[in-house]
This record gives sequence, structure tokens and C-alpha cells, in this order.
Amino acid sequence: MLEPALKTYIERIPKTELHCHLEGSIQPATLLKLAARHGIELPFTDEEGAKAFYEFTSLNQFLGIFALACSTLKTRQDFETITLDLGADSASQGIPYREVFFTYAYHDRRSIPWEEVISGIASGREKVKQQYNVEMWFIADIDRTVDPQDGVRLVEMAQASRDQAGIIGIGLDSQEIGYPAKRQKPAFDLAKRLGLHRVAHAGEDVGPESVWDALQSLDVERIDHGVRSIDDPALVKHLAERQVALTVCPLSNIELKVYPQLRDHPVKRLTDAGVLVMLNSDDPPMFHCNVLDNYFAVAETFNLNAADIDQYARNSFKAAFLPDERKQQYLADLEREIKKLRSEIL
Repeated sequence: MLEPALKTYIERIPKTELHCHLEGSIQPATLLKLAARHGIELPFTDEEGAKAFYEFTSLNQFLGIFALACSTLKTRQDFETITLDLGADSASQGIPYREVFFTYAYHDRRSIPWEEVISGIASGREKVKQQYNVEMWFIADIDRTVDPQDGVRLVEMAQASRDQAGIIGIGLDSQEIGYPAKRQKPAFDLAKRLGLHRVAHAGEDVGPESVWDALQSLDVERIDHGVRSIDDPALVKHLAERQVALTVCPLSNIELKVYPQLRDHPVKRLTDAGVLVMLNSDDPPMFHCNVLDNYFAVAETFNLNAADIDQYARNSFKAAFLPDERKQQYLADLEREIKKLRSEIL
């Protein structure tokens, strides 16, 4: 069992989150509110029913739940609502800085205009800064299954809305099996030319070859998940030597049966090998866990101490797409807070 002092320490230490999906962050109460706003009938009528609906036993089931949640997002106001909710959630977990994925393909298929999505995100992001003093930036994800020309089109739209919505990068998500990263090379080449950061979901459903593909074909700067890298010692060495960050979501991986139990998860082995690992939630309400829950679970399962927690918190800022001067300021603030928390709690 996690010691109360360490639990409090985890709650209060500043940390970032770099792997969270906007569409996957919709809380049950908000989902009900959005559905009522648009007269959408859901297969449940209250929060408890929604929580039960969020239970799944397969990836296909999860994708169905995700699609239902997305169906409630139709207007600028909807996207502002969920962005604002995520800002409040950040403040409650000691997260002053968050990089958030959004996947326009989910909305494009429903003929939701890009500007509806972007204007809502932009407005919500501004209110988050004002109300919670949380800095939120966005990564426009390309769905692996879309045609390469659609990936290029997304990069062009993201570039045009870069300043408006705080878009700092391009990502890659959705189905790994059958859709190698190299299919989207034209989009990522364009993103690099435009100075956008580049990340990719890889090494979750597919082995280390998926991570190599993202690194070599797309020249990504960070890997989302990447846990299957542990199966290739040469890849682990490469990640450690080049300090390519892995935005790991341990409890999400257990829910999706990537590993049977948390004690089987390679998060600690990757960290001990020198890989820049940081902890994230992925789709918080759908996996019934937030960032803190992931810290708690990893700390308890692998018998971590405060120094281990400090390192994961440091890694979370080191892996962020912050200008060097700002990053150093965040890290300096973190060290001051660590010193303070050590004297107050431990």
C-alpha cells in the first residue's frame, strides 16, 4: 500500500502531461450535458450509467465508446466546454503545463468544420490560462488510417491555425496494425519544413518495429506509448542515448491488455535503462484513471520513493515542447517545490 506521505507528495509535486486526448477526456457529467444540448439519446441517463458504459473488454469496444463521445461534439461551444474541463482537471492534479492531442478526422467524418473545432479550442485554452493559470498547447493528430493526402491537408490546416489555437505539433494515432507510420511521411516531412514538432503513437499494439518506423520514416521527436521498445535492446539503447522521450500511459496499457498486470509493464525497466520516460493518463475517464492515479499505481507496484517521483516529474518537463529558457524556468520552479515539499511532507 502506498504510504500517505508519498501519496501527498505525488499529489502536490508539479508535473506535466504530454499524452492526453481531448476527445477522450470527456467526463460522464459533461457527456450527458453535451448530449442534452443537442438532443442526442445516449444508452444511459445518469453519471453512474455513463461510468458503467465506459467499461470495455476489447479495443473495438473502446473505439465504439470513443466514437459515441465524439458524436456529442458539434459546435464551438462544445469544444470550448471540454477544453475548459480539461484545464480544471489540470489544476486539480498539479499540472501547470499540458500538451493535448485532438484528432480532426473524427469530426471531419461527421462534417464538422475545422473552424468550429479550432475556435472552441482557442477560446477554451484562453479561459484555462485566465481561470486556472494552466498552460495548454495542442497537437493535431493524423489518424493512421486516412489517405496520405489527407494527412498533408491536416498539416496545412494546423499551420494556418497555429497561433489561433496554440498548435505546436503534429501527431499520429489510431490503428497501428496494417497502417505503418511511413504512409504519412509526406505530412511529417511538411510539418518538419514548417517547424512543427512531430510525435507518433507507436509500439503499443505493434512491436519495436513500429517505433523504428516512426523514428526513421517520420523523424519524430517523441514517441507516444513506445512500451514495446523493451523487446529490442538496440532500440532501448538508441532511445536512451538520444534521449527520445516516451510518453507512457501504464494504466491505459493494462486496460487495453497490452500487458496483463502492472507488474509486467516495462515502465520501470525502461526508466532504469536510461530512457526518458514520463507518466500520463491517455483518455482519463475511459480508463478510469488520471495522471495522479498512474503515479500512484506505478509508485506502489514498483516500490518507488520520492527520488523516483522527482525524476518522473523532471522528465515530464524535459520532454515538453517548451523553448529552452521557459523549460529551464519550469525545472527551476520544480526544484524549489521539491525542496519545500521534502521539508513539509517527508
